[in-house]
This record gives sequence, C-alpha cells and structure tokens, in this order.
Amino acid sequence: MTEHPTVGEPVAANGRGFLTYAGSPIKTSYGHTIRVQESSAASEPHVWLFIGDSPAASGRNPHLNLEQAIALRAALDQFIEGVPNRWSNGQAMLDEAKRAIFGNHDKEG
Repeated sequence: MTEHPTVGEPVAANGRGFLTYAGSPIKTSYGHTIRVQESSAASEPHVWLFIGDSPAASGRNPHLNLEQAIALRAALDQFIEGVPNRWSNGQAMLDEAKRAIFGNHDKEG
C-alpha cells in the first residue's frame, strides 16, 4: 500500500472485521468528520463514506483543506489498493474497474 505517514493504517471497525481506512475519521475544516469504512456488501468491493454533523456549519457538506483532502484520498487509496488482498479474484476486479474508468491505457488509478 502507498505510505501516508500522517494517516493511520486501516483498523477493524467492528467485530465483523470491516475496516475503517486511515485508522480513524478525518476531521474537516468546519468540524465534520468523514469515516471511510469497508462495506459488508458481498457481491463486490464497496466502501461507505460516513459524514458527521458539524457544530460550526449546518448540513453534511464537508469543507476540506488540502491536507484533509489528501487524507481522504489516502483512505480511499487504502480501500482500492486493499481489494486484491481482501477479495478472492480481487486483482481481476481492480483491473476491470480501472479499465472501465481509464480504458485500456496503462494508467495508474
């Protein structure tokens, strides 16, 4: 996995073994929290984005600075890069998803 020194490793979110990526929720500029968590969907890899309310702003529209955006991307990278290890046939799933997004080009996703 890509190293992000300020972002923790994925941790088990509950007794069922689903991961919280980045190790903990990401706190935004206005106090929202974003938790990136592995889904229990059995058909294929999915991830939840849980967004908590903010005491400083109404609604659940997070406002991220650059550092927070990088942390969110790192959490999503952990989910994406972990698919080959957490799913049987995961590498094929990842390759297929990248082809759907990038076509047959040799681009990293």
